[in-house]
Amino acid sequence: MFLRSVGITAAVLLSSYGTHAAFSSSTPNVMYYWGQNSAGGGSTQSTLASYCNSGIADALIMSFLYVFNVGGLPSINFSNACQTTFSGTNLLTCSAIGKDIETCQSKGVKIILSLGGASGSYGFSSDEQGQTFAQTIWDMFGGGSSTYRPFGDSVIDGIDLDIEGGPSTGYIAFVKALRSKFSSNFLIGAAPQCPFPDAILGTVLDGVDLDFVNVQFYNNYCSAVGNSFNYETWANWAQNTSPNKDVKVYFTVPGSSTAAGSGYTPMSTIQAIVPQLRSQYPGTFGGVSVWDASQAWNNDQFASQLYSLVKGSGGSGSTNVTNTKATASSTTTAMATATSQSATGISFSSYTTNTSTATSSIATATSTSVSGTCGVAGQACSAEGRYVCTTGTSYAVCVYGKWSVSSCPSSTQCIPTTDGASIYCGYSFGSNTCSAVSARDVLHATLNKGGAYPKPYKVSQVEAQFIVESASTDEFKAVINAHRTNVKPFTKSVTIEFKSPSNVKFTNTEAGTIRQVGTSVRIQANNYKFNQSMAIVVAVKGTVSKGVFVAPNPSSLRIK
Repeated sequence: MFLRSVGITAAVLLSSYGTHAAFSSSTPNVMYYWGQNSAGGGSTQSTLASYCNSGIADALIMSFLYVFNVGGLPSINFSNACQTTFSGTNLLTCSAIGKDIETCQSKGVKIILSLGGASGSYGFSSDEQGQTFAQTIWDMFGGGSSTYRPFGDSVIDGIDLDIEGGPSTGYIAFVKALRSKFSSNFLIGAAPQCPFPDAILGTVLDGVDLDFVNVQFYNNYCSAVGNSFNYETWANWAQNTSPNKDVKVYFTVPGSSTAAGSGYTPMSTIQAIVPQLRSQYPGTFGGVSVWDASQAWNNDQFASQLYSLVKGSGGSGSTNVTNTKATASSTTTAMATATSQSATGISFSSYTTNTSTATSSIATATSTSVSGTCGVAGQACSAEGRYVCTTGTSYAVCVYGKWSVSSCPSSTQCIPTTDGASIYCGYSFGSNTCSAVSARDVLHATLNKGGAYPKPYKVSQVEAQFIVESASTDEFKAVINAHRTNVKPFTKSVTIEFKSPSNVKFTNTEAGTIRQVGTSVRIQANNYKFNQSMAIVVAVKGTVSKGVFVAPNPSSLRIK
């Protein structure tokens, strides 16, 4: 998830749904990340208690405690919700949020504090540091005692590890120390990226009892709108590997198309997927978590439909929930556009496509096989210009009613784009059989076990995913999702350099500036208002002069 800081106020109240929500360990829940106001408007984020009063949220995850400063005072940030600090410190004191926590808890809504996020500086160098920090959490947010308690006497219900960068050192010791201090009802979870295993938290997830994992199915190739949606992999981990066989796996999605760099899942697709997850993984499916509340409540009836759907009543949108769309001034709107950030992502308004029409047809599809889609050279085809992966490194394109087959460049393999509509050549794991990507249905996506998927790019102290959302003979749209693998964060400006194939021209990014001279590409990505971050997401787009898009060679990548 991402952290932002906007000096604006919210003055929006949400209407009550009626019967209040109550978190359950046995039935699916709906969780919302709250605090960062990623929608960015003057009226797009309401108070914590307002969302609890709405009756359509079972848990609110306060975001974020984003600087650990082990042995000293940590830092928290809740955007416009709290901006007062303890005298002589940078630590927020948020008495109003403290009262809201008690209001939420009185209604059965769990309040969880998220640690980490994309921006900030955090991590441990030893188990001892993890244990020390557990004591800090207990003293400042739990049942312990400290001069500095941001929420006063209020006690949180859980911790979410949204660890998006740094080493895995110390987190197992941290969780075990928390378990020894808090009651058995205290919730501890994590928010891994969907590529399995998670690059940062993989060993942690295998090493300690967790109550939930909010798997981020966006800003990655394994988003729910693509061909590599891998909830089944996470369900298998929960059932067979996790120390806690009752751990719940949440389907985590962006609350609107502006809440992530890629992978927004429209309600029509969520309505097709959630019943399948609930039916196929009844002991594992925990529900849906959303980045974030400000986005979802400003996305028409998204929030009310989602709650109805997860609770089993269909999600038809009949629930009356106040739409909190901002009526802010043009100045506020401009600020929101310039600084909008999402859970490990940025808003790329011209980049995120509206997939509701396509996914609606996908949801009603009954078969992934369409006559003539296996791309056999010379075989008749009906969809002029369609690209499909065949076997191995080959791809086929429908030209004048017949399939023409070509091979990807050496060392690359045909990979479906995340929108499921085309293909590109990249560096991958797995192997392809015929992939009729444009005709896949939601059931196939949910149960997908095979096919090629992109390898992470590994450079000095950084791991990155290069995710191609869409590609055609004319243009492409992609996302670079990079994470630090040590405790040293990215600075305010991040330089990304690589060599581009000769047929590809990188032309634009809203994250900063991009320049290509010959095949050399240089991106100067702005890290917004923050001097440091553990992760950064950069959306890019460009043109393809001929042939297909080919991903940059990993050996040419530099990120610093």
